[in-house]
Formats: sequence, C-alpha cells, structure tokens
Amino acid sequence: MDIIINEENLKNEEIHDFNLKARAILIDESNRILIANYAKVILLPGGSIEKDETIYDGIKRELKEELGIVYEDEELQPIITLYYYQRNYPKRDGTLKNRLVQTHYFLADYKDIADKTQELTESESKGNFKLELVSLQDLEEIIIENKNDNPRNIYFQKELLKVIDIYKNINSEMNIKRLKLNKKY
Repeated sequence: MDIIINEENLKNEEIHDFNLKARAILIDESNRILIANYAKVILLPGGSIEKDETIYDGIKRELKEELGIVYEDEELQPIITLYYYQRNYPKRDGTLKNRLVQTHYFLADYKDIADKTQELTESESKGNFKLELVSLQDLEEIIIENKNDNPRNIYFQKELLKVIDIYKNINSEMNIKRLKLNKKY
C-alpha cells in the first residue's frame, strides 16, 4: 500500500534531499508495539537504507543494530510504503532542505531485545536511545504528549500517527478475516 503525505504540495523538482528508510512494526503476543525513544523523538525501529543495500538488507541491519536480534526476510511482511514530502526540513547541521522521505514499513513478530549485541551509533547512544513495548492506545497518547523542542519531531509524529492509523485498519481487517474463517468451520 502506497501512502503520500504532501500537505505543502511540493513538486519533485523542488526536492533537494531524498532519503530511503525502512522501519518495522514489531508486535508482541499481547499486541503491544515496540517503539524507540531517540533524542526526544518517538520512532519505530529502523532507519536509513545505505547505498548498495536492498530494503530487506537495510531493515534487517537496522533491527540487528538497534535490537541485537536477527530477522530473516520471510519474517518481515511489507505493508506500507510512505512518501513524505517535507518543506524546509531542519537538518542536524542547521540547514533547511525540501526533502522526500520514502519509508518502507514492515510488520513482524517481536522477538526480544538483546542488549549485549546491540550496535547503537554514537548519535543513538548520545540521544539516550531507549526501546519500549507499549499498547496501541498508549502509543497514540505518547505521540500526542511528546511535544518538545526538537523541530524534526513534528514530522516524525505526523508520520507515525499516519502509520499507526493504517496499521489499526489492517489489523482490524485481519481480525475480521480470521472471524469469517473460524465461522466456516
């Protein structure tokens, strides 16, 4: 499913910066979602895809680095590709860029966090990177309450709320299909 967020009607020729990312919606047996709190921003695990990396290789690398856990291709179900056009995005170096972020979202079962094999970047370590399992309802409240002085947070909040809304619809549809299958037998 492709989703476009382009509230400021940016045209492709106005884009100065393109980012390719992958993130995972990891769900445990209690239907809680794993989130990362990093530099006062709530995110799903994942990050940028490196040059010469496939989307699957990138998400598996990011999950290995952030969780210390290995995922295989067949464990990761692609569900959303989100195209987010952002006017005057505040870069870490202080510049403003019009950018397009293409993020591939995967759905997978939460396995665990292996602290001893995590490979956090220096920036993640300095940004007080923390992982936490939260209910869907709590996640929405956490996102809304997480207003802070990080100007990039606005973009991340908007994207995460959109993705969670889509996930809720997908999850609801999957539950309806399961109910229908169970009634047939």
